[in-house]
Amino acid sequence: RAAAAADEEFSEEFLSAARKVFEMIDDDGSGTLEKAEIVRAVRADKEVQSFLQNCGNQNLMYLLVPARLESALAVLDTDRDGH
Repeated sequence: RAAAAADEEFSEEFLSAARKVFEMIDDDGSGTLEKAEIVRAVRADKEVQSFLQNCGNQNLMYLLVPARLESALAVLDTDRDGH
């Protein structure tokens, strides 16, 4: 039970942090992110960089490493349309 509760808490924390960074990157408010938007934000947006560095979630912090960012984007973009 404790492990399940910890997993649920982790999931909620991760989703909350992921949602926040998504909203920070989605400048045009389209509700979708293009690869170019994500790459630009992670490379150049100081607010996004700071959030990722300090969010406490290792999975999100890994996005600051260019090779890991590219790998994550390749996995997430299942239809290869850049969104």
